[in-house]
Formats: sequence, structure tokens, C-alpha cells
Amino acid sequence: MTPSLPKLVQAGPPEVLHVLLDGRVVGSIASDIVEKAVIHLRRLKVSATFAIPEDLEVGYIPLSMGGAYPGLYLFTSASRFVRPVQNILIPPEESNNIEFIGPFEQVYMEISCPDGGDGGRKDVFPATHEEIHPTGILSVVANLTPWSDHNQSPRNMYQCQMGKQTMGFSCQALNSRADQKLYHLQTPQTPIVRTKAYEKYNIDEYPLGTNAIVAVLAYSGYDMEDAMVLNKSSVDRGMCRGYVYQTETIDLTEQNIRSDRSQRSFGRSNLDKSSHHLIDADGLPYVGQRISPNDPYCSIYNEITSKVTTNKLKASEPVYVDYVAVDVKNKKHIQKANIRFRHPRNPIIGDKFSSRHGQKGVCSQLWPDTDMPFSGVTGMRPDLIINPHAFPSRMTIAMLLESIAAKGGALHGNFVDATPFSSSMKKKESESESSSLVDELGSMLVARGFNYHGVEVLYSGVYGTELTCEIFIGPVYYQRLRHMVSDKFQVRSTGTVDQVTRQPIKGRKRGGGIRFGEMERDSLLAHGASYLLHDRLHTSSDHHIADVCSLCGSLLTTTLIQSHKKAVREMIGRDLPPGRAPKKVACVACQTSKGMETVAMPYVFRYLAAELAAMNIKMTLQLSNGAGA
Repeated sequence: MTPSLPKLVQAGPPEVLHVLLDGRVVGSIASDIVEKAVIHLRRLKVSATFAIPEDLEVGYIPLSMGGAYPGLYLFTSASRFVRPVQNILIPPEESNNIEFIGPFEQVYMEISCPDGGDGGRKDVFPATHEEIHPTGILSVVANLTPWSDHNQSPRNMYQCQMGKQTMGFSCQALNSRADQKLYHLQTPQTPIVRTKAYEKYNIDEYPLGTNAIVAVLAYSGYDMEDAMVLNKSSVDRGMCRGYVYQTETIDLTEQNIRSDRSQRSFGRSNLDKSSHHLIDADGLPYVGQRISPNDPYCSIYNEITSKVTTNKLKASEPVYVDYVAVDVKNKKHIQKANIRFRHPRNPIIGDKFSSRHGQKGVCSQLWPDTDMPFSGVTGMRPDLIINPHAFPSRMTIAMLLESIAAKGGALHGNFVDATPFSSSMKKKESESESSSLVDELGSMLVARGFNYHGVEVLYSGVYGTELTCEIFIGPVYYQRLRHMVSDKFQVRSTGTVDQVTRQPIKGRKRGGGIRFGEMERDSLLAHGASYLLHDRLHTSSDHHIADVCSLCGSLLTTTLIQSHKKAVREMIGRDLPPGRAPKKVACVACQTSKGMETVAMPYVFRYLAAELAAMNIKMTLQLSNGAGA
């Protein structure tokens, strides 16, 4: 008789939840009263009359979301991140309803955003807290985007990334810094259309870009696919010009430690005066001196061997010595120096630019001012031309609003507040919130005699005729990014090859080439460009003339043997000129010099044959014109 199985009872939710204070279990609380206890604890926390700290973090993980770890977690330790929100369960007249919450409890709270909507969860999960302002959900960088609530969300994320890549005004004490690499915009400006975060975080102390007059039109084929045409005259006047500072630290103390018998110090040789126009008597370069690639910029004197060595510039472009700082701890001999180089970087074709709305693009042309379109009323010419196809799919409506608002702000001499969600926070003056903002911006233009929609009649700078349609034109704050052609271009004609494969090496710094990969090969095959394919993969890569034995088809057994002068004299009937005798090819396996043929092939093919031979695999070739065919 088999024993009966024990009766299975389904486990229900625990009757009590653990209470932890700063990671330690201090007690328990009944699961049916924990929510009331949390609400009461938050009320005491907000009230200043009790001894509960205002930065207490009340992390309640309910049974429905806690999984294996439901409970009440309290944190009072120092150095925790907290942020303020409004506790809407506490009436404002009762006490201050501003509560500081932490990242742990925020995950399990329902916080609404006062942007005019309920987020679709109002009926299912009623909110207990509310943001003080809708911009509280945004970071510092995201708060700098004007009217980001009118943009597509991916574009706002692109701007958050590109806003940290600008060639802005990164520091105030530029003359006292020795950063390894520093980007600096020469003539930055503050934006006309700005958010409240610019004043809150003092962004005007570190501006990011330039107010450029942007015209939206297809003026040529050079503005397709996010390319943009820059006004060369504007660039010549200083628009978007910048510098790249690089600092090199030379520490002779470390060199002296590595070689105990030598004592080095800065100094130049008086015998060799070829570098005296670059290096001063102290062995360091002149401030403001222009140094070309491979020019010496520093001279080091060895007191033991009395030899002078120079450090040469390894850059690919001329630089200027911005400043030289020395360590004066050793007053007798200077042992450490910082030399900062300045790279002028004016906008050129291929440099990357971006607006504050994720509309990034590269400079395709620098056109003279006479070829740019001009307004028939003001005579103004745009600094920048972008293609209208950049807007329909990206849906960056805020960039259009910024152009109209900046135009009106420039005409009235005022900054325009473009804080996100500000239009929805105001009282509705009309049925449509978006139309009220457009009406406000359009009326600013009409008051100064301009078109309500921000368009103007432009004339062609090439033909002088009126363009067939009105052009949307206005100031837009553009950022120059640190992605520049001068740092990224890679070109090679001849240079170093790999010792094993005899193919060009890789690496931009080493003067290498760009890899012609499998997909590039397949593309040329699909187009039938066989001659170009042969040129890239053979002639310009690792062209090699190999000797092949047509009798056995071997590529590796052929060898060069030197003929005797006597045998050659008998063969040609005269004496050889002085020097080495001619060479002859023979096959070691066949023990003969007959049937030797020369074949052009990539050297890596010969390398493959050697690799296969190492694994006891023989590769033979069948020659169509050889004796073994």
C-alpha cells in the first residue's frame, strides 16, 4: 500500500514586511498597514516640527513589485543623491509640501508631470507626488535645448550627446592650464533663444556656439544629405573659428633615473646653429614660434657625454608655441617643462556642425559672399544654408520656432524664453496651445514689418534674379563640434609595408592605409570592375613576381643559383663585365633549371602556400604556357 502524498497548500503573501534602516533589519510591519505608515512617515518628514531628517529616503517596495525582496527600506546616511518634488497628498496650506526623494524610492513611486497630461496612468495608479516643474525630469544638458517638447525624442537625445562635443569656451583660466588636449572656440556668442537653465547654471560663462543666419533652401547640389554651405566671408570674419591646444610635458628627472650615469638638462648647442631660430638659449622654444612637422622644438644637453639631442614635432600640420612653463624647484638646472602648442582650426570642408535640435551636418562648400543669396529688403546674406529636406522626417519643429523667435528677439533687442513645457504651463489663451505660441512669435515679426511666418524674398547671388519662392530665414544657434577633418583624414600613396605579408600597414599615425575589406571587394565584383579590383588587391597592395616550376607546379621549391663566369663566357662567347655573375633559377625538387616560369601574384598567396606547407599540405600550380601544362 503506497503512502498518500502530503496535502499541498498554496503560500499566500507574508503577513509582515521587514523594515531595514541603512541596510540593517530593525523590525517588521504588518503588510496591511504599511502604506498608511509610509504616508504618515512622509508627512512627518516634510513637517519641520519633528526630529525626522528631511533627506530621509523612504523606499517602500510593495508585494506586487518586490519579487523576493518586498519590504520597507529607510536610508539616512550622508552623501546620497536627493531631488525635490511636491507631495500632493499634503495640502500646501498645512505645511511645506516639498519633499526630497532618492533614487531607490523613486522607482516605486507615482510622480506626475504638470505638463497638461496625466501620462495615461491616472486612473490605474493615482499619483502621490508631482514634479515642481516639468523640466525637473531633464538633465542639465537636456534643459539647454529650447522647446524640446516640440521635437522628436531621438533628436533631443542626439543633442544631449552633441552638446558635450562642442568646441565651446571650456574654461576661463585658459592661460594657466596645461590640459593634454583642449578645444577652444575663438568667438563664441550667447543664444538669443534660451531656456532658464542658461541663467541657472551660468552657461553664458562658457558659451557653446554662434548665432548664425540660416536660410532653408535647396540652393545647389552641395546641400544634399545634411550637408551645408557656409558663407566664406562670415568665416573670414571669425565665425566658428577655433583652436586646439595640446600640451607636452618633458620631465628630465625620469630620464635621469632610468639612466644613472647621465645627467640631462635643457640647453642648446652653440656649434650647430641650424635650430637657433626655433630654440632659445635655455633649450626651450620661443613663445609664438611657428613650428612645422619634423622641426625641433626642444633641446636637451647631456652633461656626461656632452651631446645634445632634440625633440622633433611629430604632428602632421604646423603649430604655434602658445606658452612655455617650467618647474623652478631646481634653480640650478630646469628639469621639467610644459610646452603648449596651438593648432589653428578654421572651418573647412568636412567639419561637423549642429544646431541644438539634433540637426547635424558637415560643411560641403565655403562660398564667397557674392555668390550667396541676399534679401531684397534688408540686403542681408545668410551665414549658412541647409536643405529643407532636413525637416519633414526629423520633425524638429523647435528649430523652426527658434528661427522665428530669434528673428523677433533680434529685432526687439530682447532674449526669448524657450524653456520646455512653458507654453503648456501658461493659461490657455486660445483653443490650441501650439498656435498661441506661434501667434506670439509671429506678432513680434509683424510689429517690425516682417512676414508673420518668418519668410523673405531672396535674390540669387549668382544670377541676380528673384528666387521663385519665399525663403525661410532667421538666426539659429549653431554649434561647431570637435569632429574635424584635420584630425580624421587618412591618405596614403606609398609607405611602410608589413614585413610578413608585404601589404600596407594599418593605422593613421603610422602612415597606413584604409582596409579594402570583403564588402568593398563584393561591391566591385557586383559592378564588374575587374580591373579596379585587380589594382586594389594586387598591383597597389602586395604585387610580387614569383618563380614557379612548371614541371612540378611548386611555388616554394624554386631557388636562385649563381652561374659560373666560365660557363657564361662559353655560352655567350665573350667575357662578362666586372661585377657579379648573372643569376639562374632552378627547382630544388626537380633538380633542374628547365621549365622555370615567372608569375605575377599577390605576395600573400605565396605566404599562404608557406603556411599550408607547414601543415604538410602541398599547393601546386598548373601553368597554361609551361612545360607541365
